[in-house]
Parts: sequence; structure tokens; C-alpha cells
Amino acid sequence: MPESSGRIETTHIDEVGRSATSSLQWLLENRNLKDKATHPITHNNKLALFICGQEAFADIAAEIAKAKHSVDLCCWGFDPGMELVRGNGATWPRGETFGDLLIAAARRHVRVRLLIWHDRIGSPMVHNMPGHSHGTSPWKTDGQRADDISAKASLAMLQDAVARKAMFSGGFRGDRVRPEDIPMLAREEYCYNWYVAAFKGMLSGITIRLRHGDSGAISKSISTEINQPRGLTMGEIEKPGMQYLGTHHQKPVLIDFDHEEGGKAVGYVMGLNSVTDYWDTTAHLLDDTRREQGGVNERRECLQGMAADGGFATLKPYQDYACRIDGGKALIALYNNFVKAWDRAIDDRTRSASTECVSQELPCGSPPARLLREAGPDDSTVQIVLTQPEEQDKTIKETYFRAVTQASLAAGYLYVENQYFQYEDWAAHLLAERKKVVAAWKAGSVKAGKTMRDMPVMHVFIVIPVPERAQMVPRTHDTLAALGQHDGMTGQNTMIDDYNKRPKTRRVRAGFGISTEAEVKLPDVVRHSNGINKPGVMTLESEFGLKVSVAMLNVSAFDNDRWRYREIYIHSKLMLVDDVFMTLGSANLNQRSMAVDSEINIATVDHRVARDLRKRVWRMLSGGLVDGGGGTKGEIVDAFEKWGNLMKANRTKKLAKQGGAKLKKMIGFLLPLEDSRSSTIRLG
Repeated sequence: MPESSGRIETTHIDEVGRSATSSLQWLLENRNLKDKATHPITHNNKLALFICGQEAFADIAAEIAKAKHSVDLCCWGFDPGMELVRGNGATWPRGETFGDLLIAAARRHVRVRLLIWHDRIGSPMVHNMPGHSHGTSPWKTDGQRADDISAKASLAMLQDAVARKAMFSGGFRGDRVRPEDIPMLAREEYCYNWYVAAFKGMLSGITIRLRHGDSGAISKSISTEINQPRGLTMGEIEKPGMQYLGTHHQKPVLIDFDHEEGGKAVGYVMGLNSVTDYWDTTAHLLDDTRREQGGVNERRECLQGMAADGGFATLKPYQDYACRIDGGKALIALYNNFVKAWDRAIDDRTRSASTECVSQELPCGSPPARLLREAGPDDSTVQIVLTQPEEQDKTIKETYFRAVTQASLAAGYLYVENQYFQYEDWAAHLLAERKKVVAAWKAGSVKAGKTMRDMPVMHVFIVIPVPERAQMVPRTHDTLAALGQHDGMTGQNTMIDDYNKRPKTRRVRAGFGISTEAEVKLPDVVRHSNGINKPGVMTLESEFGLKVSVAMLNVSAFDNDRWRYREIYIHSKLMLVDDVFMTLGSANLNQRSMAVDSEINIATVDHRVARDLRKRVWRMLSGGLVDGGGGTKGEIVDAFEKWGNLMKANRTKKLAKQGGAKLKKMIGFLLPLEDSRSSTIRLG
């Protein structure tokens, strides 16, 4: 990655003491040039961090409920029937739905703008708009009046129809609907009616626009990548899947941006989608009735390396984050990002329906005055960074690479928690930067009276889920292999070894009864893996000054008269470095998020924010045993050792054939990553 994001500075040396003081540039300083800043670095932002959907969605719901002027939602998907705050009931609705919350805001004359990614092929596959992408009314009533659409009304309507044994136009009879099915049928009917009314403009004050990926812009963005995605000529689906199924993956929320000159403005940058699957608590219970009821996948669910362990009633536990921004200049960047995307989403039908200009990009307009206040001692320095193919913006990628460059100069920790760990270029960059540091240490250590044993080691903590699909195994395997951490990818390792053991040639007929030797061509996945230099533990430390740990998360509990273990699905997009730098948002660590899908992240260099989040997260994952203390060198070394020991101990507990709570219950959620699947097809 070219060092185009840094700013050249002059540092003065004390001639007497022969010393100088300078600071590392963690953010993209050259994107913040005076009078032409494309990605301003702002200093007057108050930040709050939320772990998991229960915390984040409750805060968002509270702010929407008291909104006075505007609510702008930019979504990968939107589920009108999801409850942001949930009681302990097991059936829908367990609280006020997102759809009802927005209807209530609009009735208070709050302008609600909802910008959602939708693709006619992709959306039905991923179910990102319940009631529109799928579930388009299971019992086909004549629908509700627009002024009566609510979760309670849908539930009451179906309960009444079943009680009367009425015939529905969808073919259902009331006497054939089981009472336990009523809530979910009512939920589908509610979502369907909500979207029908919203798209027809019948929910006064709520406007929806849909957007889809721009294949031309995506192709141009991909063309600058070092490692190109594989295409149909190699029998792979990766490249066409990126080019023609690009998504808008951003999910910021902005409330009351210019009300009272921005005095009540609040925004959120997060990885959480506004779809019910993403609601969970930090306890990550094995089966939680507050999570959505499961279907066939939960009944058939199994864990890697174990026999089927099905019978779960609810969706998997989910982990993710959100960052709240109060009253600072960073909200201007959120606003600009929204209105540019909103204007791009105008189609002919929408344009003819309204001639009023409802958006204006800042700073061309006048920023709300109270967002320009002076920074206080408790405020945070923030930069909003993007992946936006339409603008050829890859500042999230620049941020990830720059953070590694700066982190490599120190010897603290690098913590990555991400849904996808599939960007081999990033892993290679980490090794290259650390190799420079080790070389510099070797060159200067003798003069300083030091040896290689004194060289500070950088500790890398990686927490990822088992890849979502088997076709995602190759990219995950190769990224881990670049760091020498591929042992847990047992299926892919075995498959690659098997191919490499096969004869390199085979006899083929060449005509006229003559046969000849022909080379056996290995699958591209195998050839690529063979070309990766996979450092061992000793090499990793001696040549790169690195120690790396790779974990996945499971929850354990005594359930149905036995100990059961279940994956906690990591949807997170978080990186922390040395209690100084933090970035989180919508961007995964894969090529799709770095070059294809639109994404938005927040980056900050607030020591208090980074340290507090590191301690909270590590305590949660380790069952309270590890938090890294004050983040000193000794405390990080100790935390890394305890982290690794806990992972191994938990694996022993999980694999134990029998035993009570003392032998079988894991402490925290940490386990070594293990995946027994393999694939010769890549899906990045």
C-alpha cells in the first residue's frame, strides 16, 4: 500500500540532548488537507461504544423515540418486524417493532428517510427485506389500512380470523392454523403490509429509496487490486459474484442532524444490520427466546468436528458492535455520505414524484453551528472512512494498512475481530512491515548493547468465526497460512496434501496408438497455497517479531440432559491497536469490503475509548480471566499466554467424553479455530 496517506512533518532535534519528540500518524492525514479535506479529521466528538444488539438497538430506539426533526437510516437490510428492545416473551412481538417506531416518529412530523440495498437476485437469497425480498404475505388478507398498520393490529387480525375459522385468499383456513404459528404468520403479514404501504407513499413522512451495486464502478475498483478475484475461466464464481452482486453494506444512523443547529444530533456507525438475526446479548445464551425463532438450519445445526447437534429453537448467538457519536463534526461526514447516496438512488419514478430538493451536501451548505464547537477534554479525534466504488474511495483499506504500518513500529498488541478473515494482501503487509522493524533492530542492536532476545515482540490476537460457506474456506486458509496459522483448517490442509501427493504426470493417447506423458494440472487453489511461504512459530518470532493467536467462539451450557456447545457467530468488524487506535463499522477484512461493497467505518485515536473497549471485550470473551490490565508490555505478554492456555483448556473441556460442570463447562467463549471442510472453489 503506497504511503500516500501520511503527512510529511519536520521534527526539530534538541542539539544538547540530541533527542526529538514526534507522534505517529494513525489516521489518513493527507485526506485532511486544509481547504480540500475529503475525509476530515475532527476532534470534538463524544463517543460511546456498544457491544451486541441488545445494547446498541436499545440506544437507537430511545433516540428515535425522542427524535424531533429527522431520522436517516442507511441499511444493508431493513426488517420492519424486528423488536429493538425485547421483553422476556418467547413470541412476536416481544416489544415495539422497528416499523412501528418509525411510523410513530413520522406521525410526530419527523422526516424519516430509509435507504436500503436491494438487488433482484441477491436480496431474495439473503432475505434482507422481510416482507419485500421474501415472505410476501403468507395468508393474503386484503391488508390493513395505512393508518392502522401495527404489529398489534396484525396479530389481532390473524387471531380473530383463526377464531372465526375464516378462509384466507392464500388458501389457509382458520381451523388449519395452529395457535403456535399465529405470531410468525402475523409477523410476515405485518412486514408485507408495512412495505406495501411505505412504497405507495401511504406512511406519511416515511420515504424509502432502494439502491444496488454499480457493476461498472466495481469493475474499475477491482482492477486496482494486487490479487484479482478468480473468474469463470478458472471455473470459479468469485469475480462475477463481486462484479454483478455488489452490495451496499453501510448501516449508519443519523438523528436530528440539523435540529436546533445540531444541538441534539446523534449518529451511529456500526456493523449491526437492522434485521432481527443480529439481536443478541453479551451473555450469548445457548438458546435465548429473545432471539428469533429458528428454522430448519437450527434443527439441523452441527459443530465442526462433531456429529449433528441439532434441536436449537432460536438463531445462533451473534456478536457485533456499534459506536455512537454525539454532537461533533464527524456527524457532518455521516450526513454527506447519506445524502450523496440518497441522491444517487433517485430513479425516474421518484424524481417525477417530487421536485423539492431535500438534500444538500456539506460543506457546500452551512454546517449546523453547534457541531462546530471547540473540542473538550473528554472529546475524541475521529475520521470517517469509506469504501465507495462509485467514488473510487478505498479509505477503509488505507486505514487498515496504515494502522498495521504504525502498529509494527511498536511492540504491543493488534486485536482483530472480524466476520471474514480473507484478505491475504493485508496479512502480507503485516509481515512486510514487521520484517523492516526486525531488520532495523538487527542493524542497531549491537551498538545499543542489545541482542535479538531483547527485541520487543508484537502480539496479534485474531478472533473469527468458522467461514460462513465452504467456498470461503480457501481464502480464509490462505490468509491464515500467510501468518503460519492454518493448522486449524484441517479439511483444506488435507485436501491440498492429497493433491500434492498425486502423480505429477499421467499417460495420455497421442494418436496412432502412441501414448505420452502429460502434466497433471493442480487446481488453482492448490497451486496458490503451495506458493505461500508459511512461517512456523520460531520463524514468525525470529524473522518478524510476531506471536499470533487465532480463536473462534462457542458458548457451552447443560441443555436437554447433556452438555452442548454452539457457535457464537462473529459478525464484528473491529480492530484495536496498542490502546491507541480503534476502527469499527461495516467493513470486513476481505476484498469485497475493501473494493466492492460500499462500507463505512469510524477510526479514532482516543486512548480511553480503545483501552476501555479492549478490557470489556477481553473480559467478556475470557469469562473474566483476561483483560490486559493497563496494556503495558508485561501485561500484554501475560494476557497472550493466558489467552492461549484458556483456548486449549476450553477445547479439552469440549472434547471430554463425559463429566459434570467442572469438566465440561467452558470458561468464557474462546476456542482454537477448527474447520474440517475443504473447497477448490473460492468465494471472497
